[in-house]
Amino acid sequence: MSKICLLCACLLFLAGLSAPASSEAEISQRGHRYALVIGNSAYRYAPSLPNGVNDANAIARILEETGFKVTLGLDADASTFRELIGKFRRNLQPGDVSLFYYAGHGLQANGENYLLPVDAALHRAADLALEAERLQDIIAAMTAEENTAIVLLDACRDNPFVKQLSGQSQSRGFAIEKGLGALDAGRGVFIGFATQPGNVALDGAVNHSPFADSLVKRIKTPSIDIEILMRRVRLDVMNATAGRQVPWSNSSLVEPGFSFNPDPTSNNQSPSELPQPDINTAKDLEFWKSIKDTSDVSMYRAYLAAFPNGAFIEIAKSRIAKFQAPSPPRKKTLTRKVSRKPQVSLPINEPSANRSAETTAPAKQESVGRCRDGNKERCRERCREGVRRACRKLQQLGG
Repeated sequence: MSKICLLCACLLFLAGLSAPASSEAEISQRGHRYALVIGNSAYRYAPSLPNGVNDANAIARILEETGFKVTLGLDADASTFRELIGKFRRNLQPGDVSLFYYAGHGLQANGENYLLPVDAALHRAADLALEAERLQDIIAAMTAEENTAIVLLDACRDNPFVKQLSGQSQSRGFAIEKGLGALDAGRGVFIGFATQPGNVALDGAVNHSPFADSLVKRIKTPSIDIEILMRRVRLDVMNATAGRQVPWSNSSLVEPGFSFNPDPTSNNQSPSELPQPDINTAKDLEFWKSIKDTSDVSMYRAYLAAFPNGAFIEIAKSRIAKFQAPSPPRKKTLTRKVSRKPQVSLPINEPSANRSAETTAPAKQESVGRCRDGNKERCRERCREGVRRACRKLQQLGG
């Protein structure tokens, strides 16, 4: 009996060993999720960005809720920035998901994008290599193990270094541009910018930037692919900024893609139940750009007809109401009366008035005493003087 118990115990022990091994293999296949989140606000040589730290805190919290192991850096100077990147890189293994979120100042120079630590002091173009972090180097560190890499950048704020370096670098052919430049994504990389290349993003008037505010609301949506999620973020930001800011993304993700909050039960969904991409977003934006400065109500009605679920429908409706509103009554009409006076009163001494008088006055006014005009007395006088015509006229007049 004891031998049977011993055999059972051995079998249970072996079963216990095999279960963890299977679980570890499953974890290895699925990979871990690591995120590095940096938010810079307190810049020493550039305007502060109050929402940089706020945004980073909010993004870090929502990423932890979706299974990421998050490293958070706030107001990172150059040495801290590099240290955080190095530790982040060393944690990554093949199959992991790496995510980098940055909120703060950034700029582009000669086609390269740079992120600025809080102690960056840029006086000349050469300072960029020493004082700033090249974005391409950060992405290279994240993708060294050929894992899935997500890069989210709210670093397109305007800053004084752009003008300062542009003036000093023109003679050397060193081009400094506002915002961040377009960046190609390597295989398995998704890059999301707060606004389109070369444009400036808004820091936000409340607790978060428009980009971060939408991400926080959208990230926990179950089973939504990141590329569909970004399209929804784009619409949110466009609505919040009246079209001034349009988030941009570049992706080379392959199947199965990436979701912040995957739902295992969603695998049985039919294609019609899955979120569908909004293919009209680009057309929507182009149409709106072409009419946004007009006062023609028909153009806004055409927009509503073409894009009933467009990003600017509320703005279009408000403008239709504005331009259709009746004009308030005019209280002052004196200017009209004054302008009419010259038209209703003509000077009586003008030549035109004399000509009018001539047509209305009797034609015999100036020759009333002439015989030929019918004056019998004058005809008698002229007849006595021997004027025959006067005598004949007198006979005609019966006298």
